[in-house]
Amino acid sequence: MEIKRVVTLTFSPTGGTRKAADAVARGVNAPERLDLDRTSFESRWAGAELREGDFAVIGMPVYYGRVPALLTEFFRLIEARDIPAALVVTYGNQNLGDALLELSDESAAHGFRPVAGAAFIARHSFTDKLGTGRPNDSDLALAVQFGQTAAQLVRSAPDLSALSLTVPGSFPYRPAMDLPIAPATDRSKCTGCMLCQQQCPVQAINPLDPAEIDAWRCLDCARCIQNCPAGAKAIAVPALREKIAVMEAVAAAPKAPELFYAN
Repeated sequence: MEIKRVVTLTFSPTGGTRKAADAVARGVNAPERLDLDRTSFESRWAGAELREGDFAVIGMPVYYGRVPALLTEFFRLIEARDIPAALVVTYGNQNLGDALLELSDESAAHGFRPVAGAAFIARHSFTDKLGTGRPNDSDLALAVQFGQTAAQLVRSAPDLSALSLTVPGSFPYRPAMDLPIAPATDRSKCTGCMLCQQQCPVQAINPLDPAEIDAWRCLDCARCIQNCPAGAKAIAVPALREKIAVMEAVAAAPKAPELFYAN
């Protein structure tokens, strides 16, 4: 198959997934490129029709061993029919879980044909002690090679329907996080700039009071924590803070990316 255009389809609240997906797209090295960043709430109401000759790079972060609970919104209004895709997930050096399998299953259900999958390390959303500085230059170089290999697989395959991708994970997927946990706001630091509310991917922050967050809507993506210019937001739930401390202790050893290709 001739690849005429690479299309990135990403959800990346804190930027790590987008970096990895961008490197993969560069490795595909197609004449044209289209970037569909589905991170903002508004972007997931915009449609796009993928066409013959497209190669998709689909990227999402891992939360609690699953992909974010907005897959229906993520693929909404995206039209694809048998479009080959390289899947990219990023996680904070702790646990990949079922995320790559879930993304593979869901992308296939929306008209994509997964031909490669990769799990890269990125800074953990809740702590800078896990995945610090990742994806680094070495990770991104490997992501470029991954894109090159995945694209060559598609270009040389006489029949894409004969390709079958196997990735880690099991079905039924592990239970999703269903506790109402959200960042807390230190009102003494909050300046009311509303940046957190404007950038929240699921509109979980009250537009009249940025200190109020709907914990049931919140994804725990930590975008508001990492992007707050005043440092006013943080994880304050004692049980979760204790869990983070345990994770920092047991998952400190750097993990390597994992790559998978169809055969």
